[in-house]
Amino acid sequence: MDALGKLYSSTTIVTMNVDGQMNGISVAWITRVSADPPMLTVSIGKTRYSYELLKKAKYFGVCIMKKTARKAVEYFGTKSGRDVNKFDKFEYALTEKGTPVLSDSVAFIECRIDSTADAGDHTLFIGEVVDQKLYDNERPMLYGEHGILQ
Repeated sequence: MDALGKLYSSTTIVTMNVDGQMNGISVAWITRVSADPPMLTVSIGKTRYSYELLKKAKYFGVCIMKKTARKAVEYFGTKSGRDVNKFDKFEYALTEKGTPVLSDSVAFIECRIDSTADAGDHTLFIGEVVDQKLYDNERPMLYGEHGILQ
């Protein structure tokens, strides 16, 4: 165990849709970066298929996952969208902008990509919040100590 493992966060699945090519990736490295306007950043590894799509995307979504959504979180975190359509196995809807929203979300935040920043082996995608929905008031699944927590 190291000190970085003590940085806890909500477990999320970041989604995108580029010209009908949908994908999502489990992400714990996400944070708010501005209150006015409301903005957040997601950190995506440069070797990931989601990185390739986000470079072309205008919007991304953040599905903040229910505690019971472990199957979806693990699937979206271990399968590559290069090989499978991850949304074939899970219920979802599309926003007006076409961003996928997983049904196992307690909340959803849709962002317009504002900018990016290089961060070692990852890239930070900084997004301005354009829509947000709270579906359930329960606490979300948490990530910490380098794994999913219940």
